[in-house]
Amino acid sequence: MRRLLLLPLLSILSGCHGASLATQWKLRDFSIASADLTQLRIAARGPEWMTITPEKAAIETTIRAGANEREIGAAVLHLQTAAHPSDKLELARFGGGAPTAIELDAQSLAAARELQHEARRLKAEGVRVRGNLHLDGSFACRRDRALPPGAIPTEIYVHVNDELGWLPLYADFDARLDETNPEKLEQSIPRCPEAHKPG
Repeated sequence: MRRLLLLPLLSILSGCHGASLATQWKLRDFSIASADLTQLRIAARGPEWMTITPEKAAIETTIRAGANEREIGAAVLHLQTAAHPSDKLELARFGGGAPTAIELDAQSLAAARELQHEARRLKAEGVRVRGNLHLDGSFACRRDRALPPGAIPTEIYVHVNDELGWLPLYADFDARLDETNPEKLEQSIPRCPEAHKPG
């Protein structure tokens, strides 16, 4: 589950392998290096017992350059629930319950832009640049006392810019397949705080 949020970002960085052919075609000219990060958003929808908690997750980002992969920048990027007026209506066309839209918070957006600018500058000089992403915290919590058995179907959508709008990346992705260790899975989807309240 910890990798779940990174899937769409990794898909974009690697040419959207795993996404539908229609989505891959629409994103054929998209580059994270030149993207307007204020428009980059992800939306996720899990099973009924799950609550998406972007504020409890952070993405550790490291940019390395050159043959020796020298570190040229790093940042811990924090997330927040996005509240763009058009998102709810656009995402409704995919059916099902409303997904949670997620974006970088203002401080993280500024830090990500700095990394983006430096990576773009080095690429212009012909230097090979590579980025690493690692997710900390929990991207979702469970309202049930115990983690329900069976598949954990999760849908992921991406919004790279206003022109393309929201695009589907993963339909019915089983988050349980992402973590086969039951104890680690329990830790990555902890009980929601309200589940501990009496009454």
